[in-house]
Amino acid sequence: MNTSSIDLYAVLGVPTDADLAAIRKAFRACMRQTHPDGRSSEEAAVAHEEMVLLNLAYETLKDPGKRAVYDLDRRTAGNAKREQHREPTSPPTPQPRVIVVDPEVADFGSVAIGETCDRVVTVRLSDNSTIRYAWALNDYGDFWQVVEPRPYRDVSAVRLRLRVRPLSAHDELGPRSDRLRIMVDDLVVVVPVSIAVVAAPPPPPPAPPPKPRVIVLNPRRINFGSLWPGMKTQEQVVVEASFDDGSPISSARVLNPTGAFWHVTSEAAVGGTTRFIVRIQRGPVAPDQPRRQLTEQVQICLDGVIETVWVTAFITAPPAPRLTLANWRDFRLTLLGWFMLLSLLLLLGSIAFSGVYALLNAAPCDSGTSRRPPMSGIAALQDQPTSAPQSAVDAILWSVPQAGDSASGLPPTVPAVVIVSRNVT
Repeated sequence: MNTSSIDLYAVLGVPTDADLAAIRKAFRACMRQTHPDGRSSEEAAVAHEEMVLLNLAYETLKDPGKRAVYDLDRRTAGNAKREQHREPTSPPTPQPRVIVVDPEVADFGSVAIGETCDRVVTVRLSDNSTIRYAWALNDYGDFWQVVEPRPYRDVSAVRLRLRVRPLSAHDELGPRSDRLRIMVDDLVVVVPVSIAVVAAPPPPPPAPPPKPRVIVLNPRRINFGSLWPGMKTQEQVVVEASFDDGSPISSARVLNPTGAFWHVTSEAAVGGTTRFIVRIQRGPVAPDQPRRQLTEQVQICLDGVIETVWVTAFITAPPAPRLTLANWRDFRLTLLGWFMLLSLLLLLGSIAFSGVYALLNAAPCDSGTSRRPPMSGIAALQDQPTSAPQSAVDAILWSVPQAGDSASGLPPTVPAVVIVSRNVT
């Protein structure tokens, strides 16, 4: 549309030197007065054309570059009119403007119920001149709609994307047609739109359920042998965990990294790999651990799938230390202590044996007659004369005679008390 022949300032009702705020204010006031809502069909059509003119005036005057071009075209048109009054000349032959639409028919082809598809319609002028203003007069139809409908200004070509709305089972099958009207400057072009609605294909058979993934462990059982409290070791067993189909592992971790006689020294959790490496080290063993065979399990989780590694060990008493130069001094002290203990036991045994032997060899006592056999030493002392000097007397025997024995005729004696004294001169 040639805007130089239209007074856009008069359309908005603003002076030629109005600023942007005044232009915006006047445009909003005119749009409120001209809006077609609530009017009859004829008045709405007239209001629509007025709104198009208002939009053209506002888009031209709010842009400083377009406004300068418009003012220049307006002055040039005024000068041309004045020149025509001075010297009338024949008007130039206008060149016909032809709109080229590619494709000429927007054919969606066969579209099944429940599906949708897009088609792009390109509109341009035959001389490739700039399109000042263009928009879709009807942006939706019976079975289609324009994606992102908007006016196009100062472009070399207009590309409209048409999309089939989702068809339902209530839509009738067969070919259907409609049309799209596009206004380019002051020209209107009509683009036919066609579609062939077909029945929806049968649903595909359900896919078989995915095969559950299985964890492959190498090894699955670990035997650490004999262990005891205080044992120091750096031995580790490497366990590899992977899926049987070789699929990648997104997340992997050990659920229980510590046991009674083992612990995991590798990473607690990894991801983004095809193999999960677990290093299990034996020990330490608690001092109060019972002496028996223990079997525990290590649970490995790969993407929610859990497998178990069995760990076995024999908890035994610690072995005796080997004799070395380092503990030779302790060994000597221990040997000396055992020797002294054995000597003391032998001494006590000999003393006890002597006492028992003396008791067993003592003379028996006759309980019926209450008599003891005479002692030879005492008898010898009895035979000594009583006139011996006092200083030479070593022992004095005092005895009490008892009743005689009628059978033997000898005076029996009773046990005597012997008093032994020693005078030192």
